[in-house]
Amino acid sequence: MTIKSFLHAGALEESKASFTWLTRVMRSNGEEMRACYTLTGKLVPDEKYPEMEGYMQSLPIRKGNHANNQFQLSMYGDIMECAYLFIKAGHVVDIETGRLLSELTNQCADRWRSKDSGIWELQELQNYTFSKMACWLALNRAIQLADEGHLEPTWIPRWTRERDRIRKWVDQHCWCDSKQAYTFYPGTDRLDAAILLVARVGFDNDGDRMKSTCRAIVKELGRGPLLYRYSGMEKEEGCFIACSFWMVEALVAFKQVDEAIQLFQQLIKSLDRHLGLLTEMVDPDTMSALGNFPQGLSHLSLIFAANAITEATTGNDDSTVSDNQQEESRVLDRLVEVATQMTQNHVF
Repeated sequence: MTIKSFLHAGALEESKASFTWLTRVMRSNGEEMRACYTLTGKLVPDEKYPEMEGYMQSLPIRKGNHANNQFQLSMYGDIMECAYLFIKAGHVVDIETGRLLSELTNQCADRWRSKDSGIWELQELQNYTFSKMACWLALNRAIQLADEGHLEPTWIPRWTRERDRIRKWVDQHCWCDSKQAYTFYPGTDRLDAAILLVARVGFDNDGDRMKSTCRAIVKELGRGPLLYRYSGMEKEEGCFIACSFWMVEALVAFKQVDEAIQLFQQLIKSLDRHLGLLTEMVDPDTMSALGNFPQGLSHLSLIFAANAITEATTGNDDSTVSDNQQEESRVLDRLVEVATQMTQNHVF
């Protein structure tokens, strides 16, 4: 999402440097993607728990990441969506990178039926609905890039066949009539806010099922303008900030721009901190900060939401458009400032 945020903000040099780094790291570590790498391009070490306390005696403190060896199908969607937007912004990929992208797409076509840990890095392997939708996105973007001459077209028939199979499989196994929603995974009626991310990429051709899913998510996972990650999390953690900004994007995709603007402004007002930084989660009752601070995903999701509203209202004289652009710029400036300070203080 960082690279895509650079593209949205018009930071083309930064997006090129980041995309080049990512593809180089993937090649150097083998063409199978990992969920995370170190800044030096190495594999992230296993998670450890040092004997120390966090803010207000928060425990446990973690070093490393347990997701370092997880299989997450959604990564295919992330990289191919990133490549698609990268090329659409005017960048050109070299032959070697094109081959890497084609190989990753073929991996996706081979592996989409597999169970994975999902976007939420869960220990339970499941056929998570969002993971399958992300594979659909990866194949769809690869087909578009190949049609436009950016990737070798040899595999288009195969990619098209598997993309259509995913759509049919999800509609058959992941739709719940009683909830009128796509569920967390087949055989459950639990819901997952991550499915909001798919609203903007055209998985549901007429949009009716995605709209219904969004309504169900708000009803079951919502607390005011905030959302829990998935069903049952209200008993374990706070509301996950990024999910609410994903809802803003979904509303824009459904042409409900006024509602999107209203939600965006409500979120900015309720989440505003004197540092201008966002946490990972908040307690919906007290608005106390919870989880990682600062949390990159929260900021990146805000930028995506602001960009979606701005694009949808281009040419509109409404002052909210410039307000959203100013908020996006303010967040970017603050993130750059914090990153600079952390680098100077040798935090990385």
